[in-house]
Amino acid sequence: MHRITKAHLESFVDSYALQQHTESIQFEMFVNKAILASRLGNAFDLEDVTTGDGDDGVDGVALIVDEELTLSGEDASSIFKSDRKNHEVELVFVQAKRSESFDLGDFLKFKESILRFITSEDYDVNDDVQRNAREVFDVAIGNVPKIRGGKPSLTARFVTTGIYRSPDAIETAKVDFLSQLAELGYFNEIDVGFMGRDELTAQWVSSYSTYSAELPMFSNAPLPPIHNIDEAYLAVVSGKDLVEKLLLTEDGNLRSNVFEENVRAFLGVENPVNRSIYGTLNNEDQSTRFPVLNNGITIVSPDVRVQGNILHLSNYQIVNGCQTSNVLYECREALNDTIMVNLKIVETSNEDVFTELVRATNSQSKVEETQFLSLRPIVKRVEEYFNTFEGQDGRIYFERRDRQYIGRDIPIVRTFPLHIAAKCVAAMFLQRPDLSYRYPKRMFELLGEEIFSDDTKESVFYAGCLSLYRLHLLVASADIPQNVRKYKWHILVLVRAIVAGKDVPKLNSRAMEVYCQKIITAFSKHGDTVTSPFRQAVDILLAVDDLSDDRLKRQAVMDEMLEKVE
Repeated sequence: MHRITKAHLESFVDSYALQQHTESIQFEMFVNKAILASRLGNAFDLEDVTTGDGDDGVDGVALIVDEELTLSGEDASSIFKSDRKNHEVELVFVQAKRSESFDLGDFLKFKESILRFITSEDYDVNDDVQRNAREVFDVAIGNVPKIRGGKPSLTARFVTTGIYRSPDAIETAKVDFLSQLAELGYFNEIDVGFMGRDELTAQWVSSYSTYSAELPMFSNAPLPPIHNIDEAYLAVVSGKDLVEKLLLTEDGNLRSNVFEENVRAFLGVENPVNRSIYGTLNNEDQSTRFPVLNNGITIVSPDVRVQGNILHLSNYQIVNGCQTSNVLYECREALNDTIMVNLKIVETSNEDVFTELVRATNSQSKVEETQFLSLRPIVKRVEEYFNTFEGQDGRIYFERRDRQYIGRDIPIVRTFPLHIAAKCVAAMFLQRPDLSYRYPKRMFELLGEEIFSDDTKESVFYAGCLSLYRLHLLVASADIPQNVRKYKWHILVLVRAIVAGKDVPKLNSRAMEVYCQKIITAFSKHGDTVTSPFRQAVDILLAVDDLSDDRLKRQAVMDEMLEKVE
């Protein structure tokens, strides 16, 4: 393996505490993370996309709906039950090889695995990740009238540590594969490609790097001083420049991570408002009136600089104008220098101001309240609670805002995005590991109000995340078997019962504070105090006769395990 690739892989392994895996599995996870990070709006569990020993030629598979990893047919059905008729659906396959060669036989095996996934009526594989993805795919195909363009898209990446030189045999096989996929008629867009070490390195670095842009302005005006806001500007820019400088990645795709703080996903060109925007942009007579017909876009950044007529932005977020931005992207071929867009640019590093801007700029029209969970007061208090442990050995961090700690040299294993913290609470204290395991959307629908209630004790989030952190470290150090990591949500319930007792107080009670402190005290130490409960939990878990993926989705298996806790 090339030294540069090796160095990045080792950094990845250390950050995610994956030392106990073999290098081949580490590399598969590394490649999956690099490729999928730009496609997913939230952090994701690598175990949910990386296939195991039972795979048949695919090292990673993900079914992405509206930039969210969808893990079960039930969650997919829940998504498609809405009135929306323009869901973005992408099926992604990855094959990762540590060798430097692009072997034709390996590619053909990859190709046949994908074709089996798509076409087999009785899809029989031994890998849970592939099986779950196929379950979601079947639901998506059954709901194609609600998919944008009437079909999902497919992306396949064959990755090695070498340099791809387009050998004739593999290029011929690729053309044949593309023809086969097109003839199947299942996909709107098909993208099959090869990645060598340079492309892989670029993808990986972009997954954790800060991003910046320089945007020419037609005109701008600074706003007067505003409390807790460092700078603010009103500006007019070319729509073409906006797309090319701010919205496009280096490979020409939409930079989805700039919309992470926008609670409203793209509703598609078929949406009435967006259809009107689309019509204006594609009408030569009307397009020049765009800045007076459209409210524009609000951008927030912790670092804004204006030099002459150039706007410099770093780690920016589009907190309002997701629809406008996406329609501009869709119309990028029709854009010219006469089409202008209004911008409101705000520089602030104050998280409270950031949250207020997100809520205010997304409140003009109806937004589902579940999308505002991240803006609730409890979330700020949880962040403050985590910060009280500053300076302590093994400190963990709560990400109130996605990518909050990028660039601060904090291992990923120590950071907990809001949705992962919510999974910890749902599994550990509400005893629904089945929901955390495969039904995250359903989890938020059923338990979101309880988890994010204003009177929920902050300590439940910390105790849950601390327990998951310790589990990851114990797996990395081989103190418990690495193959139990996939059962982490069920293990959390068991260690909680072992350390603090089976009877769980209410999330908002004083008793819960005492209950959580038992867990925090035990897992803030080192040695047997930490290791013993996890080993007991693993013994109980492995004593269960049936740990199939289908059974783990059922709450009954948790009741069976808890009966064995003394």
